Amino acid sequence: MKNPKKVAKKGAVVSFIVLISVALLIVLADLAKKFLNMDGKDIIEVVISLLEAVGLVISLFVAVRQLGDSKEIARAQFVMELNESFVENEQYVALYNALQDCLDHNCDMQAQCEQSDKCLLPFTKGAVSNYLTFFETIYLLKRDGVLSFAIIDNLFGYRFFLAAHSRFVQETKLVAQPENFVNIYKLEAQWLEYRISIGKEPKPGSVYATRKLADQIPQEQYQRIINMPDYD
Repeated sequence: MKNPKKVAKKGAVVSFIVLISVALLIVLADLAKKFLNMDGKDIIEVVISLLEAVGLVISLFVAVRQLGDSKEIARAQFVMELNESFVENEQYVALYNALQDCLDHNCDMQAQCEQSDKCLLPFTKGAVSNYLTFFETIYLLKRDGVLSFAIIDNLFGYRFFLAAHSRFVQETKLVAQPENFVNIYKLEAQWLEYRISIGKEPKPGSVYATRKLADQIPQEQYQRIINMPDYD
C-alpha cells in the first residue's frame, strides 16, 4: 500500500509542473498572437521574452530536482546520526554484544542458563525496554515515510532481529508483555515480509529464522497485535 504522504508530495509536484506548463502555453499563445502583428524589432523583443519564459521554466524544473536531491542528502545524514546514536550508547552496545555471545554459544553464563532453563543475562528490564524503544522509533519513522526498509535493512536489520528473536529479550519483555510492544511486533512482521520480497529468505538457524514472534504467543493474540491500528 502506498504511503499517503508520499502520494500527496508527488501529487503536489505534478500539479506544480502542470501549472507551470499551462502558464507557459498561455504565454506562448499570447506571444504568437503578437508575433503575427509586429515588425522586425518587435519580433526580436518577443523572441527574447520567449527565451526568458523558457529559461524560467527550466530553472523551476532544476530547482525541483535539486530539492529532491537535498532531501536525499538530508535523509542520508539523518540515518548516519541515527546509527551514531546507537553505537555511541554504551547500554545498547553492551546488550548487543551479550546477545551476540549467546548466539555464538560464547556466553559466560551459558551453563547457569541451561540449569535454570531461563536466560540469566545481567541486564535490567529498563535496559531491554530502552533497546526496543530505539526500534519503535525506527518503526514510526518507517511508517511515516521518513525511512524505508531499503534504507535501513543492511544497517539496522541484524541488530533488530538479534534482539527481537533472542530468548532473553522475549522472556524479559516481548513475550512477557506483548501488548506493550505492538510497534515491535508490527516492525518484525513487516521487516520479515520485506526481506522475503527481495529474495532474502530467512536461513535456518539465523537470527531471522529462529524464535519468530509469531511462534512465541498464541496465533490469535499475535494476529490481533499486528493488525492493531496505528495511532499518532
